[in-house]
Amino acid sequence: MTVKVNDRIPLPPKDATVKNVTCEFCIVGCGYKAYKWPVGKEGGARPNQNALGVDFTRPVPANGTWASPNMVNLVEENGRKYNVMVVPDHNCVVNSGLNSVRGGLMASTLFNANSDTADRLKEPLIYRGRKLYETTWEEATGLLAKVIAKILQNDSPNDIAMITFDHGGGGGGFENTWGTGKLFFKAIGTISCRIHNRPAYNSEVHATREMGIGELNSSYYDCELADTILMIGTNPVECQTNFFFNHMVKNLTGESLKNKKKEYHRGETAAPGKFIVVDPRRTVTVKTAEKVAGKENVLHLQLKPGTDVTLMNALVTYIVEKGWHAKSFIRKHTEGFKEMYARNKTSLEEAERITGVPAEKIKKAAEWLAKPKKSGHRPRNWIGYEKGVIWGIKNYECIASIVNLALVTQSVGRVGTGVCRMGGHQEGYARPPYGGPPRWKLPVIDEHMKKGDYSVMFIWGCDPTVNTIAAEQFREALARRSEIVKRVLDEYEGADLDTLADKVYEACKYYGGLLVVDVDIYPRPKQEYSHIVFPAATTMEMNLTSMNGERRMRLSEKVVEPPGSAKPDCLIAAAIANAIKAELERQGRYDLAKRFEGFDWKTEEDAFNDGFRMAGKEEIDSQGGPTGYIATYDRLRKAGNNGVQLPIKAYKHGRLIGTRLLYTDYKFGTKSGKARFLPTPQPDLPPQIKKMMGRHKYWINNGRLNHMWQSNYHTLRLEFTKDRWPLAPIFLHESDMKELGLQDGDIVRVWNDYGSVRAIAITSDEVRPGEPFMAFGFANSPMNNLVTDFVDPDTKIPYYKGTVASIERIGRNESLIEEVSFKERG
Repeated sequence: MTVKVNDRIPLPPKDATVKNVTCEFCIVGCGYKAYKWPVGKEGGARPNQNALGVDFTRPVPANGTWASPNMVNLVEENGRKYNVMVVPDHNCVVNSGLNSVRGGLMASTLFNANSDTADRLKEPLIYRGRKLYETTWEEATGLLAKVIAKILQNDSPNDIAMITFDHGGGGGGFENTWGTGKLFFKAIGTISCRIHNRPAYNSEVHATREMGIGELNSSYYDCELADTILMIGTNPVECQTNFFFNHMVKNLTGESLKNKKKEYHRGETAAPGKFIVVDPRRTVTVKTAEKVAGKENVLHLQLKPGTDVTLMNALVTYIVEKGWHAKSFIRKHTEGFKEMYARNKTSLEEAERITGVPAEKIKKAAEWLAKPKKSGHRPRNWIGYEKGVIWGIKNYECIASIVNLALVTQSVGRVGTGVCRMGGHQEGYARPPYGGPPRWKLPVIDEHMKKGDYSVMFIWGCDPTVNTIAAEQFREALARRSEIVKRVLDEYEGADLDTLADKVYEACKYYGGLLVVDVDIYPRPKQEYSHIVFPAATTMEMNLTSMNGERRMRLSEKVVEPPGSAKPDCLIAAAIANAIKAELERQGRYDLAKRFEGFDWKTEEDAFNDGFRMAGKEEIDSQGGPTGYIATYDRLRKAGNNGVQLPIKAYKHGRLIGTRLLYTDYKFGTKSGKARFLPTPQPDLPPQIKKMMGRHKYWINNGRLNHMWQSNYHTLRLEFTKDRWPLAPIFLHESDMKELGLQDGDIVRVWNDYGSVRAIAITSDEVRPGEPFMAFGFANSPMNNLVTDFVDPDTKIPYYKGTVASIERIGRNESLIEEVSFKERG
């Protein structure tokens, strides 16, 4: 094995360009500083000689500003080379200078023709002669516009389907969601839409919103003030790293006691926080919390998969039986309590039988959450939940049961409380209202596509061929239908665009074809089925705004130019809209063309001003609320990496004034203004899984790894991460490894009725016998091949988090695993 050593990195000179950058990966949105300067010009080691202001003649302390080779890259613009260094911002309250393994790679993700990112998409591609060729924007948008114009004149706009990111590409972006949303919902007018990780156009938290509580209602600072932190279906050390280390740890160690005493009522008991984790696995979060807080202050409720609802119902029941519930709050500010309690009542004995969690542990959790403190005050709880329950056995009941617990304990609207989703990527939603049916009637796009519906399908900033339900079946249908259009494009290679458009339209309408249009930053597996591909810009290649998990909105600034002629997603949407408008006008259809007006944007700031800033003045669905008009690029730029927490109250004395906590007035988002309790009976297993259970032995859990992110669009390319995880790992208990005749590093086949996938087997103490854990998002071994096609009938959210499968050894490849670590995690 060749070891590359780079023991020196250039320092930015005093006059280096400095930009504020928000990490593009997890929802925490750590603040970073990006320094850019010409190659050949360097700063010195003394603090007055470099832009960092750091004395490098002495050892830099562990909590000081430092940079590794992965935090520096070389870019080329207009024939000139520049160094770019991206380091954490010590003045950002989100991360306070802490660096996650993902954020620390941001410089490495920049396009460099001599690096791991060399294969970035640079120019539009069009399918001709059995492959994708580079072409012009005019040809790519022209062919697409002609096909869409035909559909709009002869058929239904719903024949145009959209599979898209929901929060703006890499790291979020109100600009990009507005551009795509305006194109599809307002101009084209389709309702045939779905979100990147789910097969319909829906919220992942219908229940909490219908209970009157938005899913991001607290702050990271308030998590530092909680008496008890409850994490359910989430693994923050792995997935929200610096939320845990910069905020939760302060609470668990007692560092935040001084702020508790300042923020609590006079005489109220204040102590280091307790930590409860609800998870079938003994995750790195459990292990780390025990080391930080001591095992006596950490409670792991290791339940059977799919039994979260029963556990929540039992906690509520016991708390009410003990008289610890928030009686006055429930009477004055909620509705539906009696019906919820009557239908959800669950004894500790019943809960232990169903969940596998000992009754004594459930009682202890209830005491930490609700038993009055020594001072007589009600405990303050910060409750976080995420994909483990969002993608759980039945989305609606899972989420509602958690909010029921929060309402019973008054864990919302008070200092040191919250009931919030922990989040995946950052948020940045601003689109015209979706015109589709209610949540329980939403079209499941995957099923319609498989049946032959739709003529055009956009796959924008996501990859369903890897990350959808029953992914292998999805790919098979997509391959069959896209091949029909490929044959037409091959047969008429060299024809003019009008002829090509006619033939593509006929192939789609009459012969089951599907024109696939892809927008992305890299070549991805989905491009095997694509006919037109547009190259997108990403974080640090455009200005974009987003908000993190505490609604903290920032402007992440442009640092470098995108490669080739790649554009921000919002400007790609504008290019497509303008091409359709021109084509309709050419055909004399000015009535239809009028719908495509208003896309004359030159910059992403134009899209921001057209969308997010108009929320409240126009009909716009936006997480920013009706105060978006106050925000401007200039004001956000001045706010730096601390930004402003939405909703914005005002702009005073040169500062944007935001909102730390929601619902402090106990006015909730229902018609009555009262928070609503909901009955949440324990859901049964989906029939798709029941049908397989007798034939497949292992229950497969799944989730993320700290090093990797989403579909691994960057991380399966970067040297730092791709060799660490060359295939998706599957973690098995030592007894399962022994029974299957496996050693660490063996390649296994995992299969069930829906598909099969390869993985690398690793022994782990995190999992129980019969319950392996497999990482998802690997394009070269997509775990979602095993996921069933079940969706919650109330929300159309899939059950990603549970399936059954069989496992067998394939063999071993030593060269594949030479840099894989089999050391126990945590």
